[in-house]
Amino acid sequence: MLKIDDLLSEDFSKYPEEIRGYLQSFSDNLREAIKEELVKHAADEMLMDLENDKENFITKLSSILNNGVKGYNNMSTRALLDLYLEVKKQEDFAALLERVSNDME
Repeated sequence: MLKIDDLLSEDFSKYPEEIRGYLQSFSDNLREAIKEELVKHAADEMLMDLENDKENFITKLSSILNNGVKGYNNMSTRALLDLYLEVKKQEDFAALLERVSNDME
């Protein structure tokens, strides 16, 4: 049985060789799906601000342009998941896991 800690750390050394490739692919796909969801969430928030609160939109955009943002590509899977769970529910993560799993088939 796959342990979530192994998935987050991408340490598949204790699993049989024949499934390590699958686990690595699953982990890579999960990372990409989490990054896509985080980008979509941030974009949706900024677009709502643009429509409803231009001052807040300008503040967020200024922060990005002046200070930069954390690059999702440089974050660990665990850090990405922590960010994801700050803006989404655990049920959303379960659905995301299922979607990634179905996409692997």
